[in-house]
Amino acid sequence: MLLFAFQSTLLAQTESVQLANTQQFTFNSSHINDDFEIMVSLPLGYQQSSTRYKVLYVLDANVTFGMTHDIQTLISFEPENPPMIIVGIGYKDFGNWIQKRARDYMPSKVKSAPGSGGAAKFMTFLEEQLIPHINSKYRTTEEKIIYGHSTAGLFGLYVLLKKPGMFDGYIITSPSVDEDSGYSLELLNSATSVPTKQVRVFTSYGTKEKPSFVETYKAFVKALGYKIHTNVKLESGQFIASHMASMAPAFVAGLQFVNNRD
Repeated sequence: MLLFAFQSTLLAQTESVQLANTQQFTFNSSHINDDFEIMVSLPLGYQQSSTRYKVLYVLDANVTFGMTHDIQTLISFEPENPPMIIVGIGYKDFGNWIQKRARDYMPSKVKSAPGSGGAAKFMTFLEEQLIPHINSKYRTTEEKIIYGHSTAGLFGLYVLLKKPGMFDGYIITSPSVDEDSGYSLELLNSATSVPTKQVRVFTSYGTKEKPSFVETYKAFVKALGYKIHTNVKLESGQFIASHMASMAPAFVAGLQFVNNRD
């Protein structure tokens, strides 16, 4: 009886695992009329220093923030991977995550994704509301990176083609260019915006992804290579992995590429 009582006490005292050096707050977007869950990872020693840091904006943060936080914390011990602030953008209502990411990340309306096509509003939300707020709340530099995978990668491409200078680095992995009915290719062909600074873009795919996606992705990246301005440095990688299994190695490779400013 005493043993069972002791075990019950231990179980009652368990708590959720917390990520070190992180903060979380709710942020309302007047452009989208919705609340977002903002997750922030601060570099080791942030509170004890006056250093300013570049910022990595992470999409789909409900499912990617932990991965990006842990990977960045580990590789920041190496001099070629400087510490940075990570800002994850997630959803308060995670039960509707799939519908909301289609709303915010897809540039065009797609029949198979009801409510899609709000990428322009989401870009404005980042530019006019969230980024200024982060700059006022934390010690940031002007350098910004964005990371998105799959549909979130499609949004990264949209920003790159519409406002390439909005970010200094783009990590765009397995972007869903096969799901927007050719809109991204049309946008690429008509793109005229030119960044006034050097922008680094890393994009990738998994060799075990759907053959139809791989074919569309390769054609898009080839066209992107022809179209891209000299101020944009582009690298495309491939990983022997499926759509989801390629996320972590692609993110690491992307970080290393965008951090190399030589």
